[in-house]
Amino acid sequence: MRQWIKNRNVLIGLSIIFFLIFIAVFAPQIAPHDPEKAYPKIRLEPPSKEYPFGTDHLGRCILSRIIFGARISLLIGLIVISGSLLIGIVLGTISGYFGGFADNAIMRLVDGFLAVPSMFLAIALAGTLGPGFFNMAIALIAVEWTSYARVVRGSILSVKEKEFVEAARGLGEGDFYIMFRHILPNIISPLIVIATLGIGYAILAAAGLSFLGFGVQPPTPEWGSMLDDGRLFMRKAPYIMIFPGLAIMITVLAFNFLGDGLRDEMDPRFRKEIPQ
Repeated sequence: MRQWIKNRNVLIGLSIIFFLIFIAVFAPQIAPHDPEKAYPKIRLEPPSKEYPFGTDHLGRCILSRIIFGARISLLIGLIVISGSLLIGIVLGTISGYFGGFADNAIMRLVDGFLAVPSMFLAIALAGTLGPGFFNMAIALIAVEWTSYARVVRGSILSVKEKEFVEAARGLGEGDFYIMFRHILPNIISPLIVIATLGIGYAILAAAGLSFLGFGVQPPTPEWGSMLDDGRLFMRKAPYIMIFPGLAIMITVLAFNFLGDGLRDEMDPRFRKEIPQ
């Protein structure tokens, strides 16, 4: 961890992420106004001392809605990546370790999912399931697990023939013990990197689904739906879209910084030589 913190990308990414987590946890104490309460008399008010980010078309405080929206965005990213990792690790491990029919069946399923652009598939699934937070999470998990399954399978194929795995088999260890005790700990590095980058993509995809009306529904504050609310007022009050857009950009950028930094530190090909 001390070595990771020395990496500038990791430091920048973690700093922003911890700041966002702090905002999300203490949103009720930090937000200056109720994010769902409308004040029609002050609708479309430009940024001011009372409303630093202005108000939207219903007179709601944009800053307060962005602060509370951090909860939704970070939570959806965590749920999607956790679910995708779980499915990808289980199916990828079975595919890579056992091979044969299981490998062919799982990889053909992966190929079927990858044949359709991920965002189109997510929109189709979200439209079928209906709008809502958990339906959106299910739709994104359904399109995200495939990349983790392929990474796990490829890593296991290169590790399962190593000497320490053969030694474990020689000692009479069972297949599942070998998979989860000896193999998975040795392939965790690439999973950490792609999972970190995947959180940023999940947040961006969730905002896209909410913008299209398939995600979190009003009046719940969510950055993507806030962009949709400001679409009709883009010329008259552009700040309604600018500030939620900046929140999405900064959050995704933070996870990308963290993922790139972790890749640099965990992949030997990117490590800098330490002078003797």
